[in-house]
Formats: sequence, structure tokens, C-alpha cells
Amino acid sequence: MNEPIYRILVIEEDAALIKKIQQLLTPHHYDVYTSTTPEEGIYICRQYRPDLVVCGVRLRGGSGYHFLMELRNDPSLQHIPLIFISGKEGTEDMRMGMNLGADDFLSKPFKSKELLLSIKSRLTRFTVFNVQQREKKHTTIVSMPVIPPEVHHKLSKTEFRVMQMIAEGMSTKEIAQTLNISIKTVENHRHNISKKLNLTGHNSLIKYAIKHLTQQYKILS
Repeated sequence: MNEPIYRILVIEEDAALIKKIQQLLTPHHYDVYTSTTPEEGIYICRQYRPDLVVCGVRLRGGSGYHFLMELRNDPSLQHIPLIFISGKEGTEDMRMGMNLGADDFLSKPFKSKELLLSIKSRLTRFTVFNVQQREKKHTTIVSMPVIPPEVHHKLSKTEFRVMQMIAEGMSTKEIAQTLNISIKTVENHRHNISKKLNLTGHNSLIKYAIKHLTQQYKILS
């Protein structure tokens, strides 16, 4: 009864904040691991395979950006959702994090409810994705997006999902509500996608998404 359902790793240099987050998550039956350095964080990820990481931008002996780069470069870990927490509200930090593949970015001081909602949203989408992937293994015909292979390498999973929603005709506000993130975060995702794909002009991203995210059917061998 009431066994922890998800494992969450919290990486933060502030011990008091780590304790606060741990006290917030434990009653919700999350199994919480903690770390203060990027190196220890990667070790914990490889040993215990957390379902989600909450990570500070400033860490002892490095930065959250370096941790995220190593996480995304490891095929066995790159799928793990990551939420950045930072004492800065500037768009530069947010864009850097999103550009590296972060799933959300919260500025300190954040409300407890805000963090809980972000974690729940990330874990829900991650669980749905895993179920869909398992179901596809037992399906003979699946729908596959027709996009250039290089796009898969340039975009993070969240950016790719945002582009899919753009192709479906969703507005920035609708995307924010669906992904449970702020409008500002969606705008940063759109900016980063356009930059990575060398797109210029107000409607260029919309046209690109509609053109390349049409569907075709592929037989699985």
C-alpha cells in the first residue's frame, strides 16, 4: 500500500532547498534521491534509473547544463525528463536549458503546487509515451512522420512535440495548456526550433511543420 510509484532525482547545491523538495514530494509517494554535483547525479541515474530529474542550474563542481548534456548524450538515459530550477528569471538561462533539451524551467522562488504540477505533467506524458512504444511493438502497421532524419538529431523530444502541435494548428496558448508549461516556455521552444532549423519569418515554422509532419504508413518487419 502507498508504495513509491516514481523515482525522482533532485540535484541542487542548496541543502535546505533539497530538504524542502524532498519533504514536498515524499508524501505524494515519490521515491526521492538527492545529489549536489553533476558527477554524482549521473552516477545515481545510471545506478537507479530515475523517472524524472529536478536539477538546479548552479551546482557544486559544475552546472546543471553540463549534467543535462551528459544525460542527453547517454542513449540509456537521454529519455529521462528534466525540470530546471534557477534563481534567475532571464530568458537567456531558460533558452539555454531548453536548447539543451530540458522539459521545463521554473524560476525560484517557485510555488510547491507549481513544481508538483510540472512533475506530474512530465511523468504522465512519459508514461503515455512508454505505453505507446510498447503497443507499437505489437502493431503491424504504424503511422510515421515524414520528416528529414537530421531533424530528429537537432530537436529535443519536447521541441519535437511542440512542432507536432504547431502542425496540428494549435496556438501557443493551447500548447502551453496541453503541456502544462508557461506561454513563455512555449515561445522559447518555438524560438529554439526555428534557430535549429534555420527558419526565418513569422510563419516559416508553421509552414515547415505542416509540410514535414504529414503522416505516412510504414510496415514493421
